[in-house]
Amino acid sequence: MSLVTLHVYDITNTSYESANAAITNLNRFTKDALGAGGIFHGAVEVNGYEWSFGYCDQGTGVYPCPPKGNTGYTYRESVALGVTSLAPARVQGMMHVLQTQWPGHQYELLSRNCNHFCQELCLRLGVEAPPHWVNRFASNADATVTAVTYARDQTHRAMAEITSAATAAWEGLVGIAGSSQRESR
Repeated sequence: MSLVTLHVYDITNTSYESANAAITNLNRFTKDALGAGGIFHGAVEVNGYEWSFGYCDQGTGVYPCPPKGNTGYTYRESVALGVTSLAPARVQGMMHVLQTQWPGHQYELLSRNCNHFCQELCLRLGVEAPPHWVNRFASNADATVTAVTYARDQTHRAMAEITSAATAAWEGLVGIAGSSQRESR
């Protein structure tokens, strides 16, 4: 039995200090003041390792690091998620499986990111899922992109149907006009 903990980081891995500061301030306001979430990196600690997921061109996107020690981000806080009943060897085997199922090139900022990985890992460990605020911005943005894409596709489809109907009507009118002219001769 091992304690499972979510470690939350502010995403401060841009090369611009002003952008990093803006993200940290945004997170401070949206999460701390409003309780609405923010732009966060998440990682799950189990059996002395912190596991997360990120983009890479080749190979797995799943990687371990020391707890609270991801140097690509700024540590913010930890959330206890429960205790897994899985033996350490079983957890390690599961991590090898996840490393094959989560290749780095399949990383998607809004729909398959580090926080989605944390959710999947917690499910497999049999503990509480990460709190919704951790991935709320990405989830809401993904839902917005999906809705806008659907609306765009439906608009294109409707325009194609209108164009087709207008073309058929025009061809019908031209055909009627052509036959009327032939009959009047």
